[in-house]
Amino acid sequence: MTDINPGTPRLQLDPPVRADRDAVFAIASDPRTWAHIPGERITDPARVEAALEMFGTGWREHGLSHWVVRVGEDGANPGLERGRVLGTGGVHLFETEAGSRIWNLGYRLDPACWGHGFATELARTAVASAGEKLAEVPVIARVLSTNPASVKVAQKAGLQLRWEGSPSPQTVAAVGDESVTRLILADRELEPEVRDWLVSRG
Repeated sequence: MTDINPGTPRLQLDPPVRADRDAVFAIASDPRTWAHIPGERITDPARVEAALEMFGTGWREHGLSHWVVRVGEDGANPGLERGRVLGTGGVHLFETEAGSRIWNLGYRLDPACWGHGFATELARTAVASAGEKLAEVPVIARVLSTNPASVKVAQKAGLQLRWEGSPSPQTVAAVGDESVTRLILADRELEPEVRDWLVSRG
């Protein structure tokens, strides 16, 4: 399938390659990017390698998945030089046991670039790309209430809250906060089977 690599004036978006592993791991292992669920912090580079392989499969099979995000020409400044890896993000296609499909929106970016609107720019580009590729497939984001910044990004990208409820005991333990709730946002109303499948995934 043809790759969607739209980029933006401030962001360079590329399908991942093996050589990206170390730069992505440095961001994915940063405790600040896991402040909302510290018990899930990535400490093994093999987990990043597996994720990049999954994204690569998404690109090969569906022509769209997560990008490796770099600073583009108009995003460069004294603290963020052009070409610097900022993390990963995009949409990845999943299929339920019943055969329904969803685009799962996600993003994990270097704290050095937080507050510049890069995550929102990335999320909007990903949602638009999903619509171009498979408009009939809903875009969803699964977020914890301990990560309100991520909720805001998903909302700015056009997603709305479709379900809120309790997470699994394992998630509560990883968060370390019994009051945490789980949120499912989507760009449209979800079919009951899809919603139930998402809820069942912890």
